[in-house]
Amino acid sequence: MNPRIIFEAPAGESFGPARELLCSVWPLGKNNEQISIGEPTFSNHMVLVGPHQAGDEASVLELPKPGAYLIEVGYPNGMSLRTTASIGDGEQYRLIVQNPGSVLPSSSAPRSTVGLVPRVLSATLKGIHLKAPDIEVRMVMQSHVRSLQDLRSLASDLRDLATAADCLARIPNADLSFSMPLPGARVIDFRESYQRRWLVVEGNGRHHTMVAYPFGWRKQGDDAFSLAMRRRAIKGAEATKWSVALRLTDPVYGSLIEYLTRQDVQSASDVSGSLRGQATMLLYEKENNPFAAAAAAYLFALGRGDLEQRREWMLNLSNWYGWMPDGAIALAWKLLREGRRGSNSWIEARKLLLLACQRGLPYYTVGLHILVEALTVLSFADPDDTAIRSALADARAADVACLRGEPFTTLQVSRYLGLPTQ
Repeated sequence: MNPRIIFEAPAGESFGPARELLCSVWPLGKNNEQISIGEPTFSNHMVLVGPHQAGDEASVLELPKPGAYLIEVGYPNGMSLRTTASIGDGEQYRLIVQNPGSVLPSSSAPRSTVGLVPRVLSATLKGIHLKAPDIEVRMVMQSHVRSLQDLRSLASDLRDLATAADCLARIPNADLSFSMPLPGARVIDFRESYQRRWLVVEGNGRHHTMVAYPFGWRKQGDDAFSLAMRRRAIKGAEATKWSVALRLTDPVYGSLIEYLTRQDVQSASDVSGSLRGQATMLLYEKENNPFAAAAAAYLFALGRGDLEQRREWMLNLSNWYGWMPDGAIALAWKLLREGRRGSNSWIEARKLLLLACQRGLPYYTVGLHILVEALTVLSFADPDDTAIRSALADARAADVACLRGEPFTTLQVSRYLGLPTQ
């Protein structure tokens, strides 16, 4: 048997959801007592790392021969793990891949029982005087399409809206970190009467965070999302300041979206172009998942593919889902990149960007950044375009308040509204 490298996550749940990581391996040798590095044995090869993946063939690399190797594992957030190993004939080298810095640890056992509040109990709890919980998570339904301009009023009304919303968790005495699964739900038709959802996280009555929640994204066999939260301290003013991370549990799309967040197009393309990536994309296409399609559209818009080959598909994505701004943003960015100032492509891109702003906050952080950049380009091209200038101001206000490292758009409400954070 040839020597192997087995990639494993640490024991427990600290790694977070399983992820497709890109691994490169180089053979090491000596040349006149100097270490030399040969041609790569593997270059940006996908390996699956995460909970319950030990022994999975997707987590194993088989080397052509024994020897010394340089191993580098790249995380979606831009961090990397690099090590060397000497692997003998028939040996299996276990490489423990540590938790990347941006993945929040989850607490396997909070100090107190998690208060998961069923919908039928919500009305009763409203009438009982309870001590303010350390953290409360609710899902708010948006009754109608709200533009980016209207988003401020939605954020201002969050406290009242959250009171009438479904309470997903109410934790009286939470640890420094906490993680919870978000049960999936089946949406029969995303095109008709779909209503957006927001996750609203509140720390002891203060410091709201709102997350654009892709409600209806399903994953076979498991919950599609987990919500991880961490605060700075157990007591004092810092105890109410929670950081929030919505994590897609799907390894392929979770990795792809995290690479896209920092616009690492090459790594995202490597993930989507693999056999596992293609199979996952086909599955989501079959299940009519507009959120997965929007991520693929951003990858295409940021890449070098010819628009004419995908124009109809991108137009359909924009037209079919009138509640989702991401499809229009992706197509508009591609048109701006391939067109020239004053061309029909730029005219069409302008219409799409204004349409996206009418649909509200993008689901993806990368989409919000692209929206700001595209509107900035058009504003420089025509400083007298008041509609573009107004839309740019609305987009920038959200962009400043969003957590830039999170794949799904996450707003710090106090910062967005210009309120004191203390």
